[in-house]
Amino acid sequence: MRKTMVQKPRKILCYIDLGEHSRFVVEYGFELAGLVQAELFVLHSVADIKQAAGFYIPHVNTELLEDQVAQAARDKMYAICHQAAGEGIDSDHRLVTKGNPVDAINRAIETRRIELIVLSHETGRGSLYGFKSDLVEKFMKNATIPFLVLPVK
Repeated sequence: MRKTMVQKPRKILCYIDLGEHSRFVVEYGFELAGLVQAELFVLHSVADIKQAAGFYIPHVNTELLEDQVAQAARDKMYAICHQAAGEGIDSDHRLVTKGNPVDAINRAIETRRIELIVLSHETGRGSLYGFKSDLVEKFMKNATIPFLVLPVK
């Protein structure tokens, strides 16, 4: 049996839901990245309003609404990252996308060459909450890289 060497991750991704535990997840990821000298990315995915609506909404500019939601998420992410790491996480490493969180994580893994994911989980809440149970199973069963789930109360 051939042993494989465990290597330090060079790129770490924290997925956050912008909730009350997000700062803890970013702090943990920032400290971990510092310990192993890795690059840290923080990701949040907002709902795709056009797909969520599924029908025509009169007198509402959905593109403008999506832009406003994404900007609000970027602002909140900046505040969380600033609380957790000061200026240690620049705008190129704070990622806000739209759509399904699992798809967003998988895209980030591929495009950014992420080697470790840090997530939080609380029963009925946390960053895994939005995935729905079938998507959690899909993500965990088909994970292509290691992930660390932080329990939060």
